[in-house]
Amino acid sequence: MAEFVEKRCEDMIPDFEQMERIKLFDKNEIRSIAKKLKEYEYKIQRHTKRKEDYLRYIQYEMDLLKLIKQRRDKYGITQKTSDIDYAIANKMNNLYKDAIFKFQDDIRFWIAYMKFCKHVHSNSNVSHMLSRMLQVHRNKPKCWHIAACWELEENNNKQNARQFLIRGLHIHPDSQLLYIDAFRLELDDRLPVNSNNTENAENREDNSASMAVDDNELPLSLKRAYVIYQQAFECVKDIKFIMELLNVTKEYDDTEKLQKKIICDMIREYAHEALMWDTMARRELQGLVQPGLTDTSMEMENSGQTSLRDRITSCNKVYQTAVKKVKTEEMWALYIDCLLEINCDMGSLPNFKRKLLKTALAQAHQAKKLGEKHYLHWIGKLIADKDRDESAQKKLDEVLCGATDTIPDSVKLWHARINHLLESGKEEAADSVLSKVTNTLGIRAARKAYDGNCLHNTTLEFHKKMAMLESVQPEISVKHARRPYEMAKECFGKSEKAVWLDSIKFEMKHGDPKNVCEIHAKAVKGLDPNLTYSFIADYSLLAAKPDSVKCQL
Repeated sequence: MAEFVEKRCEDMIPDFEQMERIKLFDKNEIRSIAKKLKEYEYKIQRHTKRKEDYLRYIQYEMDLLKLIKQRRDKYGITQKTSDIDYAIANKMNNLYKDAIFKFQDDIRFWIAYMKFCKHVHSNSNVSHMLSRMLQVHRNKPKCWHIAACWELEENNNKQNARQFLIRGLHIHPDSQLLYIDAFRLELDDRLPVNSNNTENAENREDNSASMAVDDNELPLSLKRAYVIYQQAFECVKDIKFIMELLNVTKEYDDTEKLQKKIICDMIREYAHEALMWDTMARRELQGLVQPGLTDTSMEMENSGQTSLRDRITSCNKVYQTAVKKVKTEEMWALYIDCLLEINCDMGSLPNFKRKLLKTALAQAHQAKKLGEKHYLHWIGKLIADKDRDESAQKKLDEVLCGATDTIPDSVKLWHARINHLLESGKEEAADSVLSKVTNTLGIRAARKAYDGNCLHNTTLEFHKKMAMLESVQPEISVKHARRPYEMAKECFGKSEKAVWLDSIKFEMKHGDPKNVCEIHAKAVKGLDPNLTYSFIADYSLLAAKPDSVKCQL
């Protein structure tokens, strides 16, 4: 190894001499550079190769190249530019190739090499490297994406990019990334349709597009993009992805008919999805093209309305239809989020916008589908209005009570309710609510904390405390009260006989006595053999007189 390193270092001497001769570096600097390069050479020649050594060596060479450029600019040194810079760039090129060969599985080296080639204007090296990268990483859609982007952005070769995407989709037919790339490519590569180029456009139909387009109304220039969309729609069943494709079409002119087709498919396939309705409503708000369909679940007409009031009204109508068909909190949340955005701009139609929001909040509250975030917003508005509007005070009381009834585990809503009662001088009512909170939310918060931690490294005391909290509830929930006993047995059942005895006693008193025999059998099997006899004796005593054995949990 030493001889090989010495040989490589000797090969660098002419370059060092030139750097010193033209005064890029002085003798001491050259000596320091040579020493550093020699250290890196020894590191990469070790028997056990490390990625970090290659990365640091390449970074050092890159920094050296930058420093040389700075020195040239500062001192006006122009001699031997191509010789010295080429030698360093060639050295980096070889380091990259060596690293890629030794660490083929690490995609970082491939990407870094592409960036390096771009920096030194050596794009021809990348084309060959792309084929090798895809042979090794054909199972990664990201690599096909990288290859296509390189051909598009650096070589301006749409045909090569298209072929990479076709091959990538053949291997990864459900890759959203590649479908979006291919969709954009076809929209970018459209030709205007006229008598001179119709034949040319027809000849450019892709050999991967075996799916026929059955709609003659679609312009020929959009058919290739439509074929990609059809394949994506069939292979990827995800409303968010289809929405993303729809949003892509909005970036291009003259895609209205393609947008209509995508929307029709969304209505047909995703009428049960809240996001579909949200998309349709927001398109109404933006005044975008909508399909005039009468045989779908969405009853809507496209009448070409353009005024802001008309667009907001149409948007609201779609949401009103949506919450009747998709009766979920998510649907209401999307509806109210949109109205909140509309209400951010009060420069026009302020009363109209406020009324729509107020109505939607009341409807969601009535349907018990309003979430914490929107309750808190509504409560804040009612608090701000209560001093100048008597009805707001009454409504605030109603909303606060309804909010805590609907979402009883919300600390923020209980806090808002108690705080309002105290500010209103209703201390007795506040005390009553506080007592209710202790019973309703204390235990709920404890259960949440317990569920989040009971599987971690906990102590037996942790399970005991939870069992005690459950036992003092006014109405014991067997489902929740049984859980700390079950977890205690799972965590400490081999070394603690008490967890088995306490579980048996719980089932006798509050659970199902039929479970006792099963617990006994598991205890005999699971306990340390040294504890089995003692457990059986205590169990016999417990069976005869349950109160004779004191539970530890």
